Amino acid sequence: MEVDISKKVNYFIKYGVLGLVVLAVLCSGAVWFFYHHQTGFTVRDAQVSSSMIGARTKAAGTVEQVMVADGDRVEAGDVIARIKVNVTDEQIAQLEQTVELSKKNLAEVQKGMTVAQSIPAPAAPSVSSGASQGAVAAAAKRMDRMNQLYEMGAISAVKRDEAEAAYQSALASASSAPSVSSSPSYQTVTQPSSPEVIKNAELQVKQAEAALENAKKASEATEITAPAAGTVYLSDIQEGTEVKAGQTIANIGDAGNLWLEAYVTQAQKDKIRLGQFVSYKIGNAKLQGTVTDILDPQDDSSSSAAGNAANSGADSGTAAADGGSGAATVGTNTEGAKPVSAHPDKVTIRISLPVNASKDLKPGQKADVQFAGD
Repeated sequence: MEVDISKKVNYFIKYGVLGLVVLAVLCSGAVWFFYHHQTGFTVRDAQVSSSMIGARTKAAGTVEQVMVADGDRVEAGDVIARIKVNVTDEQIAQLEQTVELSKKNLAEVQKGMTVAQSIPAPAAPSVSSGASQGAVAAAAKRMDRMNQLYEMGAISAVKRDEAEAAYQSALASASSAPSVSSSPSYQTVTQPSSPEVIKNAELQVKQAEAALENAKKASEATEITAPAAGTVYLSDIQEGTEVKAGQTIANIGDAGNLWLEAYVTQAQKDKIRLGQFVSYKIGNAKLQGTVTDILDPQDDSSSSAAGNAANSGADSGTAAADGGSGAATVGTNTEGAKPVSAHPDKVTIRISLPVNASKDLKPGQKADVQFAGD
């Protein structure tokens, strides 16, 4: 008796192959789910960070008033603090007098120096006494010496003028007294000053004028303003604090240069790549960005993509690498920015922020970041 199995074979082929296809799809899905479930992870202590710009004093003085509080948002040019400068009106008056004296000294140097020169005595006996002529000679010798010392810068013009006056007085006395012998007479001539002496006098004028200008500017530098828009992070200043010229009293978290930082372990770092899409939540806002930098404290050649990764609807975050230190602060500034991270032993992952969301964010805000497995 023959049994017809063709129907069973066709049934098996029809439904068996279909079952194998379904099984293969299920297995592939299970493998994909397992892989991504194992590689994806969430970081819950991420934060918004920014570059820091220091607000500095222009002159030394004492802080009179602090206009902002730590964490306030300011615009570029807003007054952060006011100081009472150390420059007084009396000091400015003294500097103005110094400028005038240095200019007068330059004018005298440019005119040259007056010196005495001997001239031959007449053949006939003179009518002046030998004692008077000796006094004239001594006064002339002293005047020559004083002129030499003045040219070297060892004495002032006053001392030089006194020696010349003494010579002129001795000469007048000798001309009015009777004399029984003939002696050499003297005449005064003007000699030009050396280029080096003139140069030094000109330098003194420039230095005096620069000191006066700096003092006047310092007397007007009573306000310290924000150099950029952003969040204020004050240093340890308060009313009555003495400050130096150029001292940073606050740092501004630049609102125009924000990014997101997440801190991961070495094992998690191996699952992250530059340009990878990342989902994160800041407050109630759900956003997306791309990985722009991977800063590993154990790797001096930390990766950076700062702006090269594409991100639909999100800015590509221009963040400067901090040399691979991995010790994240509010920003990359080293002028006293407040640290807001205690993860120096972890890898810092920088993520871009959307342009339209940056205005509502400020450094220090917390975020949850979801890294999906690849």
